[in-house]
Amino acid sequence: MKKTFLRTVALVAILSLAAVNVSFAAGGSIGHGDISVFKDGQLTAKLTGQNPVEDGALLVCDGKCMFKSEGISVIAADKSQIAVTNLDDTFKLYVKEGSVDYVISNNARKIAFYTPEGTYTVAEVVFNASSGSVVKGSVVVGADGRTEITVTEGRLVFATADGVKTVDANNKIVLAVAPAAAAAAPIAGVGGAGLSTGIVVAAVAGVAVVGGVVAVSDNDSSPAVVIPGATPDASPNN
Repeated sequence: MKKTFLRTVALVAILSLAAVNVSFAAGGSIGHGDISVFKDGQLTAKLTGQNPVEDGALLVCDGKCMFKSEGISVIAADKSQIAVTNLDDTFKLYVKEGSVDYVISNNARKIAFYTPEGTYTVAEVVFNASSGSVVKGSVVVGADGRTEITVTEGRLVFATADGVKTVDANNKIVLAVAPAAAAAAPIAGVGGAGLSTGIVVAAVAGVAVVGGVVAVSDNDSSPAVVIPGATPDASPNN
């Protein structure tokens, strides 16, 4: 009990530093906590404490864990399975299972959210003058395979067939599983859904969006449904 409490306190302390600028090696992320690392479906390392993590590897948290890249911090719940990939213009976040909180303190890069089926959507980060230079929210993968991206502070701007959709505080975008996505070949990796090969995704208005139904919802209105078209293969590694 005491060990778990101390670990939680340490992670809270780390999260409080999320807005601080830290120098990272090019394309790098730092993991904090107990983390199992998988590549090509095989366990390759078990990390404890603070360690660099490889882009594209599947990371499984034993207890809460944190991953910090330049301008972005991710807190994953116990047993969550995620992967991160850093590009100059985009931070790619793949959530295979579980729930993740994100804190963005630098809007120089876009953020791409990948689903368990390998489809993805890309958003631009917008800071609110009233709340300062930060965007916060969460990503949750449900039992039905739907991925919900919630914004709790700041704004994310997505492009859809109906035009630009701004998701601000207390709103969310739902990436639903469509028959076409479910029937597509899984990406290779742990449980058949890792990061090493691509899967057919969809794009609307020049920006990649989930190959299923995209619904933007808030507390006062019904979700708006968008059916995107087809695009070339893609994965968080390319």
